[in-house]
Amino acid sequence: MTTTPERQPISLSSYKDILAYVPHALGFHPRNSAVLLLIDDDRLEATLRVDLPPTEHAPDLEIWIGQVCRLLHRIPNIDDIAVVIYVAGNAGGSQVVPLSSLVAKLETALTHQSIRLRHAWCRQDSRIWTYGTEDGLDVQDVPALDTNETNLSMVLAGSAPLDQPWDGSGVPEWSNADDVLQLVGNQDANIMVSLDAWHESLSQPATVSTAELHSDPRRAAIHLGSLQTKLVRDLLPFLAGEGLESALDIIFGISVDEREGAVAPLADYLLGRGWYAPDWERVDRLWELSRDLLGVAQDEPRQALLCILAWIEWARGRGSMALVLLEQAVLENEKYELAMLLQKLMEHGVMPSWATDQLRAWRANFS
Repeated sequence: MTTTPERQPISLSSYKDILAYVPHALGFHPRNSAVLLLIDDDRLEATLRVDLPPTEHAPDLEIWIGQVCRLLHRIPNIDDIAVVIYVAGNAGGSQVVPLSSLVAKLETALTHQSIRLRHAWCRQDSRIWTYGTEDGLDVQDVPALDTNETNLSMVLAGSAPLDQPWDGSGVPEWSNADDVLQLVGNQDANIMVSLDAWHESLSQPATVSTAELHSDPRRAAIHLGSLQTKLVRDLLPFLAGEGLESALDIIFGISVDEREGAVAPLADYLLGRGWYAPDWERVDRLWELSRDLLGVAQDEPRQALLCILAWIEWARGRGSMALVLLEQAVLENEKYELAMLLQKLMEHGVMPSWATDQLRAWRANFS
């Protein structure tokens, strides 16, 4: 689930604005998806993407409806929703709206949860259908969205939706990668040195930190080599979101043999539980640093970075983006347990508590 960016509200009744908005909210152009726009008190609060069921047969539809309703049940203060169904295939001259039975069943199930289905559309290649019209005859060609005001405002703010979710590929290789990797192999792991180095990097703009890492192979090697230490790897999202002192508290608790109690705050944080929210500025910096380090990382440190990036996307409410990164980590190392554990967590639809709270959720910086 992606929280709505802080910007001028879009029209909830205009399919042109909705179609322009959805890829920016998700970070990619959806396919074979139902995108639910969650509305609270007449304002758009969040966007939730769900894969479409494998078939239109009744059992598959019922399982799918149940999944969607369980997800919505976890999100407070949702009055209405709007839905866009993205289906493949060419509608041709057909005047039958695709997946109409799915939308009808969804509307019935939402009514039982006291949620109103305000609007529903279906995009099929170059055509956009409006559900709820007689015989499904309200079908039009999808307009050009490049000049849409909603699209332009987000593009100008720096949003650039991907054609599909990013899997960690395409990061330029570092020119001094061999030097960095040699230093990684020669260094001794030191938890405190590692955490101090990461904390310093997260305390300044990512552009500054990444430039320093590229110019100082020794410093880059400390960051990269630390990912081979399980405790450091697990603490990095916590270090970013809660700060160095909180991370040190956990290390101290473990060192005096209070492991279960000491680790509880870390576990709650990584599972998205509790009343607090991460320091989003530092979490965003961790994302930028981790992405950049993919240009030099190999083997376990690379898979650790993919997992960190996936956790951040999940924490932001972008579960679809997270799962693709985890799939890549497992593809590279089918025995990498962290990736498989995170996959199970996210495939079950677990969301961080802050993602359902408009005051704590991450908001893309589109203003």
